[in-house]
Amino acid sequence: MTAATALLLTGAVAGAAEVDAEISRLIETARRMNPEIQVMALDADAAASRVGSAGALDDPKFKTELMIPRSTPGYLPGRRAEEELYQIRQMIPLWGKRELKRDIAEWDSRKARASQAEVENQIGYRVKVAYAEYHAAHLAADETRGLLGTMSRLAELARVRYAQGPGKQQDITGASAERGTLMAELARMEADRRRAQVRLNGLLARAPDTPLPSKPQPRAVPAIGTRSVEALLDRAMLDYPAIRVQQARIQSADTSRRLVDRNWYPDVELGVGAVRRDGRFEAYQAMIELNIPLQVDRRRAEQREAAAMTGSARAKLDQLRLEVTTELHEAHAMLGALRERKRILREVSLPQARIGVESAMRGYELAREEVSGVLLAQQTLRRAIVEFVNVTFEEQVRLAEIERLIGGEL
Repeated sequence: MTAATALLLTGAVAGAAEVDAEISRLIETARRMNPEIQVMALDADAAASRVGSAGALDDPKFKTELMIPRSTPGYLPGRRAEEELYQIRQMIPLWGKRELKRDIAEWDSRKARASQAEVENQIGYRVKVAYAEYHAAHLAADETRGLLGTMSRLAELARVRYAQGPGKQQDITGASAERGTLMAELARMEADRRRAQVRLNGLLARAPDTPLPSKPQPRAVPAIGTRSVEALLDRAMLDYPAIRVQQARIQSADTSRRLVDRNWYPDVELGVGAVRRDGRFEAYQAMIELNIPLQVDRRRAEQREAAAMTGSARAKLDQLRLEVTTELHEAHAMLGALRERKRILREVSLPQARIGVESAMRGYELAREEVSGVLLAQQTLRRAIVEFVNVTFEEQVRLAEIERLIGGEL
């Protein structure tokens, strides 16, 4: 390997690392500032706080009764109570119901955390796509400016030749018309760049006109052929936040079903009391109270509901896994195809089209080529540029999709 080649490779690696670091900073900013993520974080904190109170005993109840005889010979209450009753009662769930309630709260907390991770994952994906749109608009605008310079040069040559005699008026109009078309396209691309800037800053909860990198570059795309789709699927099944959300939902529903089954068993309420007569405590009480689960229809309906909720959660997980498998296979295949298309455009189509434009321009300068030939070569180059920009953008989107599905960087 020559020193020049080594220097180029080192610069490419450093540039790719800088781009990845820039996007990582944008994603980290979105995670800290995006209101949607903040809402999910607060919901997760609330769910975690509920774990501590789940399964706790209810507050005890205090009860007092006064027995006041009526006055004689009237019917109004007497002046003092003959008997006073004081009681304290505590309901105590049995059969592990409190533990099951704590388990439900714990799974709900895990589900909330996974939901927060899913929102962060989606925001990260949207940041990557918005950045890719921003880069694509920049790339298209830069290439269009180059084409516009060529058409300006052609229009000037056509005017000179027409002024000197051998030129044609339609050469000037043809070159000028093409130049106007490129100017209109450039204005549209600037609008696209501005829209991508606004969208990206919106994801970061920043002002719409906050500056972004003036020379954005696409992220380096790993060689997808070295990453088997099966290995990516294994990562997705473990790390995709939406799958973890559904798994936590299944566990919560299943634990709720077990709690409903335990509701067939009675709970107990314990109590103690004291009886006071004529200012003296003369008797004490000990109480035990059981609820009788006689409402069979209600409990069977609750069991059917809990079983249906558990089955629904499992079916949703199966559907989600199927969708992830399909989307990951599709993105994997398309990313490989896009990589090859981009290589052909970069190494064959674009260089040949640029050579064609320069050759046609030299031919027109030497009066060996007509304006129509230059315009045809320029339009061929323009189509190649448009396809290259589209393929570059689509490649970045597919990369972001794979990373969204596997829940991390590729």
